[in-house]
Amino acid sequence: MSCTDSLATPVKKTRHQLLYLIYGNQDVYRREAKFSILTALSQAKTGKRPAIRILTDRPQDYEGWPVDTVLLDEPTLTRWLGHNGYHHRRKACAIAAGLQLAEKTLFVDTDTLFTSDPNRLFPHITAGQSVMDRFEYDWKDVFERDDYLKLGRDLGAHGVTPDNGFKLYNSGLCGVTDSDGALFEESIRLIDEWTADGFEIHTIEQVALSFAMRKRPVVEARKFVYHYFAEKRFFHAMQAFFFAQHGEKFSQRLVDLCKDVPRVKPFPSAWQRLKIKWKLRNQKGTLRKVGRDLLYGSAAPDHPYYSACRHEWWECASREILRWDESRQKKLLNQNRWPQQLPRPEKTEDEKVIMSYLKKRVAAAR
Repeated sequence: MSCTDSLATPVKKTRHQLLYLIYGNQDVYRREAKFSILTALSQAKTGKRPAIRILTDRPQDYEGWPVDTVLLDEPTLTRWLGHNGYHHRRKACAIAAGLQLAEKTLFVDTDTLFTSDPNRLFPHITAGQSVMDRFEYDWKDVFERDDYLKLGRDLGAHGVTPDNGFKLYNSGLCGVTDSDGALFEESIRLIDEWTADGFEIHTIEQVALSFAMRKRPVVEARKFVYHYFAEKRFFHAMQAFFFAQHGEKFSQRLVDLCKDVPRVKPFPSAWQRLKIKWKLRNQKGTLRKVGRDLLYGSAAPDHPYYSACRHEWWECASREILRWDESRQKKLLNQNRWPQQLPRPEKTEDEKVIMSYLKKRVAAAR
């Protein structure tokens, strides 16, 4: 049974579409999707908004939004998961299903921000040429990693060696045409083959699609979008603040307001970073990293959205501290004042805030 069997498609086929997949009831992913859509609308030229389709099990979450929803029922989600429990298989199935809804489809991961008009990407999607988020690495650069060894054996069965390997792309954005069904049939077949006996990496969907695309030109989309997959916590905090302030009811005002939200995480200014580097010049190893993250959070630019997420720098520091043994943790945290091992943050009021945050995080983990 194919991914498109039994999929209800009440929407008409269109020329171009942005396609999203979102299921489950986690607020954070709903906010991700909505904010991504807002950035697409804010960048699109007036009157040239692309059709936006959402494959979802909760269409009610998008009532009033300028999108079409396609209902995913539980049997469909179960079928898309397959027999091996690999969740990202659903993404490959979603793209395959979405092909029938438009001549050209640009699949968008929800953790994607548009920094340019999305319509500028569609000319790069042609028969035999695809768009992907970004090039990540060549197979020859990763095949010796421990977590890639099993996949390397599986690829070897297809004649792949380091010398004749292929380019691996991030599929956070994937642009294809309605004639690319065979591409995804191959991808899904490979996903099932490579996850049959378990899997050690979670990007098999990207590897399978990159392998299926190995003989065609691929255009990178990174200059049109920002895919913040490695910095999710910072953007989740800013998005939660945005929707708490303005609500989730769609309006043009919401589109305009989304432009106020930074598109990068809260790095201190170049001058502040230089000062922090100087302050930490005598520190080494993990203590230097902890100090940097604590001071970066304190020195974040004075901006409401940065204030809402600067604690995520402190979270990075706490995760490093949690890797230490208990005696080393106590040596740093069981002091009445700011730890002598670390330079003080410029904002004196942050000293107590930071130490309270760190102590609570460490205590909760014990």
